[in-house]
Amino acid sequence: MEKGLDRDDREALAMFADELSAHRYLERLLWPDGVCCPRCGSTARVGKLDGASTRLGTYKCYSCRKPFSLLHGTMMRSSHVPAHKWLQAVYLTDGGTKPMRSYHLHRILNVSLKTASSMMRRIAEAADSLSPASTEKAPLPVALTPSLPARPARAAFSATVASVAMAALGTFLRFAEPILSL
Repeated sequence: MEKGLDRDDREALAMFADELSAHRYLERLLWPDGVCCPRCGSTARVGKLDGASTRLGTYKCYSCRKPFSLLHGTMMRSSHVPAHKWLQAVYLTDGGTKPMRSYHLHRILNVSLKTASSMMRRIAEAADSLSPASTEKAPLPVALTPSLPARPARAAFSATVASVAMAALGTFLRFAEPILSL
């Protein structure tokens, strides 16, 4: 039996109906004061790459000459699943706290069952690592651990991503309520 979506869920999922709206939401959430390079911490010399063959959400730091993505350092990194489907999955699972079968997620998001299972695993790992008991002991959540050697600017960026992920995963409904009431 397939889980049905009520009207509120449909409106919330429509908020992330396309990739552009999801990226705009994540930009406001991750960088409220402007884009910051995760490698060197520069905010002045960062530009958005808008070429025809460039992926959405790609930036380049002209201080360290390295490109980076909006999803860099999050649980959505190195995933081929679009960001709007990730945000819809986070909403549907209440940030990993609401039990949901991957079959239902696969049917709702129109992704393969294997992809839905992988998304559920990553969301659950991020939610478990962000619980109050584990954040006191662990320096960074497992899902947000940087893959490159830690540098001061990168550590600050990772801490920012961790705090933003806590807000996004733990209290996602609070973010959606003002938008749903419009």
